[in-house]
Amino acid sequence: MTQVLYPVAPRTDLRGAFAWIAVGAIIVFASWRMDRFEQQGAQFYSAPGLWPGVIGLLIALLGGFLAWRSVRRARAASWDAAEHDDTVLAPTSHFVLASAMFFAYALLLVGHGLPFWLGTSLFVAVYVYLFRRFARMSGERTGSNRGDLVLAVITGVATAAIVSVVFQELFYVNLP
Repeated sequence: MTQVLYPVAPRTDLRGAFAWIAVGAIIVFASWRMDRFEQQGAQFYSAPGLWPGVIGLLIALLGGFLAWRSVRRARAASWDAAEHDDTVLAPTSHFVLASAMFFAYALLLVGHGLPFWLGTSLFVAVYVYLFRRFARMSGERTGSNRGDLVLAVITGVATAAIVSVVFQELFYVNLP
C-alpha cells in the first residue's frame, strides 16, 4: 500500500482553526437567536436551536484544539515549516462516493414515502459494507464478505433504532 504524505505548516492549521472557530461561533449565535417557544410553555431542552447550538459549540471547541496543536507544533519547528504528516488519506474517489451517498440519502431515501428507519438502515448498511470492503481491498484489514455484510446490517439496524428513539422520545421530533 502506498502511503501519501501531505505536509501542513502550523500556520495553515492555525488559519483553518480560526475558520472553524468562527463557523462554530456563528452557529451558536444563530441557534441562540432562534425562538425557544417559551411563551407556549416549552422547556429549554426542547428548544429547536439547542442541538444545532451544541454542534456549533463542539465545532468551535475542535477548532480551538486545532489552534492549540498548531501553536504547539510551531514551537517545536517554525510557523512556516512543513511537517510530514503520517496520516493516510482516503482517495478522492472515496470522498466523492461518500458525498454522493449522503446526498442520495437526504434527497431520495428520507421523506419520500420510505419510512425513516428503513431508509436509514439501508443507507448505513450500504455505507459500512462498501467502505469496509474498500479497506479490505486496499490491504488495510482482513475479513470476509459475509462478516462485513453481517456487521453492516447490524450497524444499520442499530443506528436507525437508536436515532429514531432518541429523536422521537428525547427531542420529540417526528421523523418522516
